[in-house]
Amino acid sequence: MNESTPPTVTRREALGLLGALALPIDSLLTTAASAAEANAPAMPAPAAPPKEIPPDLANHHDLMAWIARDQPPRLTFLDPQWSSLDAWKAAARPVLRRHHSYHPTPAPLSAEILRREERDGFSIEVVKIRATAAYDIPARVLIPAKRRGRLPAVVAMHCHSGRYTWGHEKILSAPGEPAVLTEFRSRDGRPWAEALVRRGYIVIVADAFYFGERRLRAEALDPSRVFPEVKDQHRAALAAAPGSPGWIAAINRVCGFYEHLTAKTLSAAGASWPGLLAWDDMRTVDYLASRPDVDPARIGAAGLSGGGLRTAHLIAADPRIKAASITGWMTAFAHQLHHHIRHTWMAFTPGLYSSLDLPDAAALHAPGALLVQQCLRDQLYPLEGMQAAVEKLTKIYAKAGLPEKFRGSFHDIVHSFPPALQDETFAWFDRWL
Repeated sequence: MNESTPPTVTRREALGLLGALALPIDSLLTTAASAAEANAPAMPAPAAPPKEIPPDLANHHDLMAWIARDQPPRLTFLDPQWSSLDAWKAAARPVLRRHHSYHPTPAPLSAEILRREERDGFSIEVVKIRATAAYDIPARVLIPAKRRGRLPAVVAMHCHSGRYTWGHEKILSAPGEPAVLTEFRSRDGRPWAEALVRRGYIVIVADAFYFGERRLRAEALDPSRVFPEVKDQHRAALAAAPGSPGWIAAINRVCGFYEHLTAKTLSAAGASWPGLLAWDDMRTVDYLASRPDVDPARIGAAGLSGGGLRTAHLIAADPRIKAASITGWMTAFAHQLHHHIRHTWMAFTPGLYSSLDLPDAAALHAPGALLVQQCLRDQLYPLEGMQAAVEKLTKIYAKAGLPEKFRGSFHDIVHSFPPALQDETFAWFDRWL
């Protein structure tokens, strides 16, 4: 996730590239191509794929693949039994929420404003949103200057990226921030939450569970019980100056390893990680909708990678989101099983696949407008999975009579969210919010 970001391809180049990859152009192009574009010379075909990688689970892979085939998503809207979008959503959304397995008793809705900051063209409110009796959600609300009345708002989701010491900082800069953070964020060209607020949107960026202010306090672990795989990193964290590059690297390594214990403990406690994230993001929407400067009928959501996954679950669970953009996290899970399943524990909702694949769940957003941006050089997902997800969403929105409300775009870049993709997302919000 730290690869450098090459420029995006032009529309003319995209046509050639998609043709070379044998993608279904009619369903994947963001807009209909002109005759001139259609006749553009194709780019050279990509190099022959490397020798097939053996399945990660060796002899157990066939069993896993059989399970997926034997229990395909039975609640997809593409099943002939569904003709009414509303009837399908009424049946499918409760199933999603049951699989999320996280339905805490909410605390009365409130938010404490801890401080305000003035920036060039916008202000920031640092808030603490009351979530449950157990915890609050720390967030930053970006408010455009010289705008009055109720404004459209966007829930901006930060990525995972294996950097747990940062949450909102991944998409929002701060004066005097460490150079290592600025360098990390430079992969996407600019702090995109700031670019969005300058466009006239109220933007909220919350630290997701396990990140930023809500990270695992790895330095507080009992040294005698730290897993041997990360004992050296734990010692390094204790010895380094807090906030230094060495400290950040050591803390991130320990937190990354402890994801498995966190996921197991959440499961044992009766919850799921995606469910916790989705509920917290819905609580953030509760807060946004309560603000007098936000138009509750014009709320959007967007994110890259882990933020894209959070966006997918939020729009599946919460009908208040009217427009969304998912970047670098939309796939058909059956294509992941061979050797692309090595993702964060936050990506897996136990048992959901037999009812809804990820694109099926995201389609619960309809009639909301959905943009999916795929990165052709993404090493985290197979092309077949990215392609299949966009194809399914295209068909679902077409069946619902809403073809204009879905767009799937493919970009010749690595896993990232550079300004060209940001601008496509912002234009999508301009159109639908």
